[in-house]
Amino acid sequence: MHYLYFLWSEKLQKIYIGETTDLFARIDYHNNGRQRYTSRGIPWTPIAYLEFENRTEALAEEKRLKKCKNREYYKKYLLENGKKIKNQ
Repeated sequence: MHYLYFLWSEKLQKIYIGETTDLFARIDYHNNGRQRYTSRGIPWTPIAYLEFENRTEALAEEKRLKKCKNREYYKKYLLENGKKIKNQ
């Protein structure tokens, strides 16, 4: 299973979208500063995730969503399609 996940940084006021096979390990990776791009936005709050059968599908959807760059669209999209990430 592959996951497309959405994180929120209050500090940067931005949503980050990524793909992984291990959802909680990847969120920890971002919040421990090991990802250069996201280290300046710590702490990242998990918002939601989507499940995909394979990496190709997950990456295609990630690419499509990253072209939008519209927070309101993300909110609507996640309300319709996303699963809420519960506390680890």
